[in-house]
Amino acid sequence: MREHLRRELVHRPTQGPAHRIPIRLNDDEYTRAHTAAHTAGQNLETWIHDRITDALEQPE
Repeated sequence: MREHLRRELVHRPTQGPAHRIPIRLNDDEYTRAHTAAHTAGQNLETWIHDRITDALEQPE
């Protein structure tokens, strides 16, 4: 997920609020993220937000 986010941010820098990062998941990524969010008892948007925050806070 961290590598995916870094690729998205490099190729699609955005203007606007920092808390909105437009990412596109392929079908497999969406299915895995949706399953993980459901298992964690969170909606997909919240789960992805938490993963993004965690990934960006981790050192490389």
